[in-house]
Amino acid sequence: MTMHLGRTITTGVITAVMLIGFVAAMNAGQPLRPEDTADPSSAPGLAFALLALFSLLSVAVSFGRWSSAHDRQLREGSGPTFHTVLKEYSLTGILLVGVVQGACLSLAMLICRGFAVDTGAPGTMWAEFFSTPLPVLAVFAAAWASTNIGLAYLSLMMFVRKIVVLSIIGLLLFVALGCGIMVAFGWLESADPVVGFLVAVVVALVTIPALIGTRTLALATGRA
Repeated sequence: MTMHLGRTITTGVITAVMLIGFVAAMNAGQPLRPEDTADPSSAPGLAFALLALFSLLSVAVSFGRWSSAHDRQLREGSGPTFHTVLKEYSLTGILLVGVVQGACLSLAMLICRGFAVDTGAPGTMWAEFFSTPLPVLAVFAAAWASTNIGLAYLSLMMFVRKIVVLSIIGLLLFVALGCGIMVAFGWLESADPVVGFLVAVVVALVTIPALIGTRTLALATGRA
């Protein structure tokens, strides 16, 4: 459990540092590429876009080709990497992945808001970060939910991985869902703190049973 929690925390810290670095560069007017332009007023939008991207794809860093689980799977031929992870992690361990990721990324967003040149329009999530705890809690819940969605998708792919058509459909749906999540996080930036918090919490609560269900299906398939 300690090793698993350590990997989860490491992933959370890495994604948080990356988010802070990219937003800091944009905030300072430093383009990420020579041919780009960097407008500090775009930093809040970039922060929420990266929040969505990193929370959704963080599981690929933890459990994908760069993980120790993947190396062991190649040596032992023990099946897909994430299926091995599902068998090794307890349900609590899997659920903690989203919690840790949400905590790391919400702290990163708080730091970004602290040095941001653009403080946002009054009454919006970005503007009220230091006026009420709701924006931080909303970001935490949103990142937690997004990470759960990524985990649920990987679990679902373990369930249908031997059916090519369903795997392709699942991939297309995941891409569409990812685009939807990016749009939702963009809305969160300018949302009313109370409304944004309530929406984020509801979505996070919905993703928990979805993750538990897809994990159960994936494990049942592995035993079959």
